[in-house]
Amino acid sequence: MSSNVRIGMRFLREDRIAIIDNGINRDLICKEKIQAQIVIDENNRCIEDKNEIQITDFQHGTFCALIVEKYNSHCILNSVRILDKNGKGGIEKIEPALEWCYQHNIRVVNLSFGTTNFNECEKLKKLVNKYAYNGMIIVAATANSGFVSYPASFTNVIGVATIGSPLSYSKDYMQMGIDTVVPSEHMVKMFDEEIRTSLSNSYAAPYVCALIANRLNIDKALDIKKLKEYAREQSRTEMVGGVYEPDWVYRAYVTGRKKTSRADYYFETVSGEFNEIREEVDTVIACSVADLERLDAKNKNVIYLGKEDIYNIDVRGFFWSRETRQQQILNNHYQGNSLEVPVVVLAIETAIDSFYILTELKRAFACDGYNAYTIEMEPECVLYGLEYMPEPVSDYEAWKTFIESQVFYKQSDLVIWCVPLDDKEKFLKVYPDCDVEIILCNEGENILAKFSFENEKIEKRISRLLDREEIEEIYHIIETKLTEDEDG
Repeated sequence: MSSNVRIGMRFLREDRIAIIDNGINRDLICKEKIQAQIVIDENNRCIEDKNEIQITDFQHGTFCALIVEKYNSHCILNSVRILDKNGKGGIEKIEPALEWCYQHNIRVVNLSFGTTNFNECEKLKKLVNKYAYNGMIIVAATANSGFVSYPASFTNVIGVATIGSPLSYSKDYMQMGIDTVVPSEHMVKMFDEEIRTSLSNSYAAPYVCALIANRLNIDKALDIKKLKEYAREQSRTEMVGGVYEPDWVYRAYVTGRKKTSRADYYFETVSGEFNEIREEVDTVIACSVADLERLDAKNKNVIYLGKEDIYNIDVRGFFWSRETRQQQILNNHYQGNSLEVPVVVLAIETAIDSFYILTELKRAFACDGYNAYTIEMEPECVLYGLEYMPEPVSDYEAWKTFIESQVFYKQSDLVIWCVPLDDKEKFLKVYPDCDVEIILCNEGENILAKFSFENEKIEKRISRLLDREEIEEIYHIIETKLTEDEDG
C-alpha cells in the first residue's frame, strides 16, 4: 500500500517526519532511519548539514528524534537544523525549513520550540496556514513558561504540553491553544545506556508527533481537525475541545458581505463562482444561514458572522461563530488576578472605520514593543485579527474574567476596547475606572477626537480620511499619557 497522500500538487508522505531543531547526532540514531540532514545557513539557504554534534553538546534535536523513533518504528527521519548547539535561533529560519519539508514531500513536522513574542505571531500564522492548506501536519511544543506561544497555539497546529508541568494543573488549555497533555519523560537508548528525557514540553511534542504519524499510516485521509481530536483523545488530562480561534484561514471565499473597511484581511480571498473555485479555498465566510445553505461548504472550514442560529448545516472542518465565542467565554476557568494593565475605551461613531483604526493602533503600539489586546463588538473583526467580544446578556463578570485570562496568557500590555458611541455609557459601567476614554465622532469635514484622562481632557480635529499618520498621532497621545502615569 502506498504511503503517499496527494495534497495540492505534491505527494506528502506520512512516514517521513522532519525534526526542525538543532540537529540530530548521527552516532546516536540508526543511520538507516535518517533520510537527510540539512541546515539553514545565515543566508536562509538549505544546505547539507555536515556538523558533527559532540556528545557534550545539547542533544535537544537528538532526543526528539529518539522519542519519535521509539514510538514510530517505521519512520523516516529528516533533520532540519535551524537552532545552534545551545538550542537558540531566530524564527526567520522556519520559513525555508518548512519549504524544504514541503518540497521533499514530508507531511509530519515536529517543532519542539516556539516563541512568546507577539510580534512574531502574524508572520508565523501566515506560514503555518500556508503549509497546513497544503496538507502539512505541524506538531509544536508550547512554552514551558505557561504563556501562549506560537506556533503551538494556532488552530492549524497540534499544540502539546507535558503532564507534571505547571500547565497540568490549569483548566485553561483551550484558552492557550493546547490540544493534548502527554508524558515527556521517556526512556531512550544512547549508546548502550538507557536515559530518561527531562520534564519538558519539548519532549512531549515528539511523542505526539510519532502517534500522529502512526495514525496517518492507518488512515491517510485524516485532516488537521480530526488529528487534533485524536491528539485530544491521547491526553492524560481531560480536555475541553471543539472551540477554536478563527486564525486558520489561508484562502477564503467571502459571501454575503461587501468589504467596507480599509484594513486588510489577515488572509487571501478568492472570488468567482463558488463551484468553480471551491478547491482553491480552505474556508467559507458567510453572513447568513441562507448563504451557507446555498453553498456546498461541508468539507470546508466556516466562519459564520450572522446573528441567526444555525441548524442542520453540515460543517466538517473548523467552525467559528459568535455562539462558539460565547461558549469559549463561559468555559473559561481563569483564577488569576483582575486586570493589571491600562484599559483604553474607544467609543466610535458608527460611520467611522473602527476596524482600520484598531488595526493601525495595534500596529503602532507593536512598533514600540507594546502588545495591545484590541477588542471589537462586531464578529467581522476576527477577519482582521482583532478580538471579538459579544455583548454579554447578563453575566458581565464571566466576560471580564475571560478578558483578564486572555490578557494574562498573551502577556498583553494594555487593553483597547472599541464600543459603539451610542452605547458608550452602558459599556463604561463594565470598566468605570478605565485609564483613557476616547470619543471619535464626525464633525463636518473632520473627525473630532476627545480624550479623557484622569485629570485632563484633550480635543483634536483630524481629517475624515484617517490615514496612518493621523492614527499614529492618536497613539502618541495615548502612549505619552500612559507612560506619564507610570513614571509618576
